[in-house]
Amino acid sequence: MPLRASRTCLLTLLAGTTLATFAYPAAAQTAARHRAHARHATHAHSAARPPVARAAVATPAVAAPVAPPAPMMAPARAEEVSVTGRSARTRQPGGGLMKIETAPKAVQSVTRDFIAKQVPSANVQQLIAMMPSVNVAQQDPYGLQSGQVNVRGFDQSEIGWTLDGAPLNDIGGGQFYANEVLESEDLETVQLTPGSVNIDSPVVSASAGLTAMSMSNPTSKAGGLMDVSFGSFDTFRQFLRLNSGYIGHSGIRAMFAFSHTKGNHWRGPGQDEKFHYDFKAVKDFDNGSHTGLTVSYNDQVNDFYLNPSYSQWNTLGYGANYAANYAPQYGGSLAAGANYYKLHVNPFRNVVAVVPTHIVVTPKISIEDSLYFWHGIGNGTGASTIGASPSLGTTPVRLDLNGASQVLALSPSNQEQFRTGNTLSAHYKPDSHHDIVLGWWYEYSNELQFSPYGKVDQATGNAYNIWGVNSQIRTTSGEPYYARNFLSLTQVNMLFLGDTMKYFNDRLNITVGFKEAMITRRLYNYTPGTQYNRNLHTAEPLPQVGIAWNFDKKNQIYIAGNTNFKTPSNTSLVDYVNTSGKFTQFGGPSQPEYSIEEELGYRYNGDWLIGSVSFFNYNLTNRQQSLSYYLNGAQYSQTVNAGGQTTRGVDVQLSTRPIWYHLRPYVTFEYLHSTIDNNIRDGADLLPTKGKIAIRSPKEQAGLGIDYDDGHLWFSGQVKYVGKQYASFMDDNSVPQYVTNQIGMGYRFHNFGYLKSPEIQLNMQNLTGAKFRNGIYGFTTNANAVKGVYGTTIAAGSAASYYLQPPFSAMVTLSTGF
Repeated sequence: MPLRASRTCLLTLLAGTTLATFAYPAAAQTAARHRAHARHATHAHSAARPPVARAAVATPAVAAPVAPPAPMMAPARAEEVSVTGRSARTRQPGGGLMKIETAPKAVQSVTRDFIAKQVPSANVQQLIAMMPSVNVAQQDPYGLQSGQVNVRGFDQSEIGWTLDGAPLNDIGGGQFYANEVLESEDLETVQLTPGSVNIDSPVVSASAGLTAMSMSNPTSKAGGLMDVSFGSFDTFRQFLRLNSGYIGHSGIRAMFAFSHTKGNHWRGPGQDEKFHYDFKAVKDFDNGSHTGLTVSYNDQVNDFYLNPSYSQWNTLGYGANYAANYAPQYGGSLAAGANYYKLHVNPFRNVVAVVPTHIVVTPKISIEDSLYFWHGIGNGTGASTIGASPSLGTTPVRLDLNGASQVLALSPSNQEQFRTGNTLSAHYKPDSHHDIVLGWWYEYSNELQFSPYGKVDQATGNAYNIWGVNSQIRTTSGEPYYARNFLSLTQVNMLFLGDTMKYFNDRLNITVGFKEAMITRRLYNYTPGTQYNRNLHTAEPLPQVGIAWNFDKKNQIYIAGNTNFKTPSNTSLVDYVNTSGKFTQFGGPSQPEYSIEEELGYRYNGDWLIGSVSFFNYNLTNRQQSLSYYLNGAQYSQTVNAGGQTTRGVDVQLSTRPIWYHLRPYVTFEYLHSTIDNNIRDGADLLPTKGKIAIRSPKEQAGLGIDYDDGHLWFSGQVKYVGKQYASFMDDNSVPQYVTNQIGMGYRFHNFGYLKSPEIQLNMQNLTGAKFRNGIYGFTTNANAVKGVYGTTIAAGSAASYYLQPPFSAMVTLSTGF
């Protein structure tokens, strides 16, 4: 269906459904429900990482009530919780790789049941890798580095990422760094909605869907969790969480967690070290209102892995790394010294804080408010030689190099970002059939991005400052020298209106919504000779509709239509100039990526078998591909407009509740057909890309998971197959198909004194030690020379680069509640 026609159909459907809603006669409002204490009692069982330790901290005499999922017709079967004096363990289908879902859209989730059995340092990318829509390229086995996530062929900058309602994407380009967010022990659930975004979600980089993370609530009883881990490559980790329980009669409970992880690289020289802090407080009120505070702080310094090109991979394999030694110390050139691993470092500090509040005004009216703040500062460093007479922008200058004609300099890509915003909405329930929401999201952010040239000790290769500041190379007149230096200010206003309707004893569920996202971006470029100011103003209408019909308590069918968008990267507005004074990019306003997505799905919720099938179709314009590349040795990201795209496919999930002596298998499959709709411009000609398969879009993926848990002994294993995926728009470079695997096993002991359910677990990955490329770091337009649409020969583009699969690794963890 043509894009504008699809948008017209969705708007017409939305308008018609809304008119029908207001025409429906009102019914009496049901009595107010006061569920806050029951809800938070449920979370008390899931705060600690090992399920056993969670119950031991709370020490309930009987099982706390567990709220069932929203009914399909009659109430659906709730998650089972088995509680004894020594253990409590969740019984989610598929070992926690699947939940009972009823929303009229595709939803894929992982829960504490699965998270608790993975390597404790795992980041969210690794935890969602078994979802049918997800294709993950890991950078390291323990989650200390951020890899690449693709959802139905879309990269992670096209997916919205939130923590307790606060946005986590980089406001400039939409990038997301999973290693900087939240420790797995404090992560309750991860929910992915591929293709759709909740109407009140504060995201502007979400044309492909939304991933929402929830931090575990503090427990109602005082206690905590501690664990220590030892792993391959000299990895060592410690974690401690303290729960206050209810503080007096205030109704407040809080938790604080700290972790430290350090380990060497699995290939090449280098190490990673991370300090992380999580805090959460919750306040309950008797009328069902509640508020809280979530804070997550991360301080990390990583050495980079080199992501090799095909020629480097073909020649050196896993030996394609940064140099362990500084070349000039052994007779090498200064240029060769730029490959020294200590000049390729990634320091970053960031904090996110959110205050989610639910206020019950009357039985029919409630208010939701989410105030948040995000701050991050860091860089990715590289190195290059620089002469004494370069250009600062288009202006020739003379550098103060202490008399040298050229020096080796640190070339970091620095950024500092502040984001503050608030999402406010009011819910009105006039009767038992409607839940109407009206809201407003506002955000203001600024992001300073600058690339100074930092001084390096020419004899040892050590940078005087890994941030490139305080030891910056200057001109002879004292002016600091930058490769780039610009500030972007972004303001977002989004108004939204929606209604959730239920008829025929809740068998028919209809959700309709409309939001208008208005973004203003102002960019100021401080580089001499470039255009100082460029602005971008865009407004996007975003209707959505979902209809679900529940045949009975076990069978549901749904259909959905969604529109989503991604605002253009701030770097698209920037003029770039190299050290020779020549322009490498002329910035200018560009169009947002806009997607229209349709879904048709079926769910089965049986007594022991759970399943879902989702057929999807996307129609995109202005597809924005996130291109990672190296410049002067530093890692950068740039957005490339790949025009239109059509994506179609099907996702399948099957799992069971416990069968055959506590076994819970899980099976998943995806078929994906994603094609480029147009020829892509390259200089004065066009690459003949129309009909080519889109990059990072494997045609098939399949996974198998198994979980065994008898309350003491447990085992968890996963295998995933990923088909061939292309690394170029011309489909002349690719990553072959591959298989990944991981297993975990452990034993929970009886309580011992103050130790509640101590546990030992072992996690292993890549059991066969297979070596292969597992993802695309940087794509290319065409790997080989090709004849353009107009007959000219288009030379090969820059070389694609790749992620490499980590080898066999193992980690042992000792943990206990108290």
